[in-house]
Amino acid sequence: MVIALLNRIFNPPIPPLVKGGEGGLFSKAGIEGFTLVEVMIALVISLLVFLALMQTALIGIDSNMRNVLRDEAVKIAEMRMNEMRNIPFVSVFSDTGSLTGYDCPTGFSSTGSCIRRNLRNIPQFNFCTNLTCQELGGDGNCTTNDADNKQVNITIGWKWKDENYTHRITTIRKR
Repeated sequence: MVIALLNRIFNPPIPPLVKGGEGGLFSKAGIEGFTLVEVMIALVISLLVFLALMQTALIGIDSNMRNVLRDEAVKIAEMRMNEMRNIPFVSVFSDTGSLTGYDCPTGFSSTGSCIRRNLRNIPQFNFCTNLTCQELGGDGNCTTNDADNKQVNITIGWKWKDENYTHRITTIRKR
């Protein structure tokens, strides 16, 4: 009886949910750990989580680059508008330069000018610009200068990842 009591004190029974036990090559009572299957399942779950996070980061980077390009287009439109405001009223007329050979958006005007900018890791990115002028009153032709008001439209176009983007600003200039 004493021996059985001492045996129970020094060698308690293994609880039913503890890994290990008798009979296995590495089994010892009370040793806990992960099996290879559990580790592999955890790795697969971690991989799926990291892939989702990577996709989210890529979407964020692309969205950020589109915003950078749009901001640059707004700056270019402002620059062209300020140039137009600083010339005499009689000298304001539509662009006549050719945009042939530049990578302008589909359907963009064939006249205008191309402005190249270095943006982040993209050297010489093309922005196609077009200034159109229309007289308000008179014959509608800005070169005749027979009206006191001219409507000026400036359109900036660019391509990013085979998608077409444009930005347009309009003002009215008075004599």
